[in-house]
Amino acid sequence: MFSALAAMSLTSCQDSRTFETTSTPAEQTLEFNANDAWEEFEGQFRLFYAYIDRYDFDVDEVLNRTKNLALKSSDKAEFRRILHRMTFAFTDPHFIIGPFEDEDFNIIPTSSDIRIALQNGSYIVTDVRAGSAADKAGVRPGWILAAVNGTDIDEAVLSPFVDIVSNPTEKQLSYAATLLANGQRKYDRKLTFKHDGGDEVISLPSPRDFAIALNEQAIVSVRRESNIGIIRINNSLGNNDLITEFDKAIKEVSNVDGLVIDMRNTASGGNTEVGRSILGHFVSKSRPYQVHEIPSLEREYTVPRHFVEYVKPRQPYFDPDKTVVLGSFWTGSMGEGLVIGFDAIGVHTIASDMGDLLGELSNFDLEISGARMDIGTETLFHINGQPREDYVADLPLASADRAADGSDPAMKAALEYLQAE
Repeated sequence: MFSALAAMSLTSCQDSRTFETTSTPAEQTLEFNANDAWEEFEGQFRLFYAYIDRYDFDVDEVLNRTKNLALKSSDKAEFRRILHRMTFAFTDPHFIIGPFEDEDFNIIPTSSDIRIALQNGSYIVTDVRAGSAADKAGVRPGWILAAVNGTDIDEAVLSPFVDIVSNPTEKQLSYAATLLANGQRKYDRKLTFKHDGGDEVISLPSPRDFAIALNEQAIVSVRRESNIGIIRINNSLGNNDLITEFDKAIKEVSNVDGLVIDMRNTASGGNTEVGRSILGHFVSKSRPYQVHEIPSLEREYTVPRHFVEYVKPRQPYFDPDKTVVLGSFWTGSMGEGLVIGFDAIGVHTIASDMGDLLGELSNFDLEISGARMDIGTETLFHINGQPREDYVADLPLASADRAADGSDPAMKAALEYLQAE
């Protein structure tokens, strides 16, 4: 049994997703023992993964099928590829096995620009990331994804699950279609769509290029629409510099009639210090904003741990009744935590279904296989007891970044709400 105490030194609540590692010649010549590598992986996974108890598919069947493949691995790289492919069955972007290779799918939602959902037998575009290559090419919600790199979508969506999932669910197929639409890390995509104008084949670069380019933006931006302030956080919730930069942004909009906090570009997670620093500007006394549970402690010691996280006031204060927060598919992990935290303190929320990155992230180095595992080790909840991934905004949207006509549906709704107030 792996102890929870030993694993805590490996944990991190920042969703960095680097995994850029290489092995030395000496490591490459060591004999690989696939059985020992599997026992190491399964032991840590079963103990620490907070979301292993699933009801939408048979977890044990998936693990057994994966084990049969993994035990045939001739080296660490093949073993890692099999485990990585197995993660797709869980439809959890927080569950990842690295280090990555060029042929791996892009990380969802960080390196993505299209979201797909299986609806009534068709794979429908449900949102497009604002400013991305897909957006600039005119891809819009409502389009049907018909093929990927020349392969019919009904055939392509089965490929991630071969020999691992016997009968993929609708949720798993939607997840696979989103992976396929966003392609591989180092390669372009050729996507065939059906829409009112007919069939259209569009070639797009890897959305990872756009994700990397976003790192060059200012970590927070401020603008005004009439006398409404708009603060947009640019994928920097893991950057502690955001604490002081957000403080400056709040001071800059202190005299506005209403405020929009745009969280639609926070796909890569972050840390709670940054999250609580932001929420602190909207409370006048200590308030609860998120609930945690650590299932591994009960599994190992039969002693459950359940606790509530609070946010304390910070200056300058801004009235939550005059505030709206926006979320989208590209709101992930700590971004999702902030949206439910804003809801808990009384801020009006407008969002589509968000990234659904499960739990608080921890990182584990699997020494025998040379792999690195990311999993959620704490389950997270709204203060009303609702799981974070099940949260529905005050104004739920089908698409939050782009509407079918190319407009910005979430911002339009936020401005209308504040102007009416």
